[in-house]
Amino acid sequence: MITNFEIIEEEKNGVVILRVSGELDALVAPQLKDRLIKLMELDKKNFILDFEGLSHINSLAMGIIRGRLKEIREKNGDIKLIKLNDHIATIFEMVGLDELFEIFVTEEEALSTF
Repeated sequence: MITNFEIIEEEKNGVVILRVSGELDALVAPQLKDRLIKLMELDKKNFILDFEGLSHINSLAMGIIRGRLKEIREKNGDIKLIKLNDHIATIFEMVGLDELFEIFVTEEEALSTF
């Protein structure tokens, strides 16, 4: 099955930026989880998830992100979210994840908080 999903990785000032685009659903959410786990194994602990290109996210994907957040915070790291479109932002608000994650409009704003 062909999926509309991509993760592009970049690092700035020790912060890993994952640009997630397409549809983040049950089929591809494990790819994001695996990428975060591998980066954590490399002692990376500060992340920005850039959702500018994200068109859909499901509950499994949100659960994976929340689970990684807990683990990363236990290691004194954090995950910040940027560039959520109105649809994705509404979903995060509806399930209360906007209270767990710091959400920023720009990459620069998020980077300045680490």
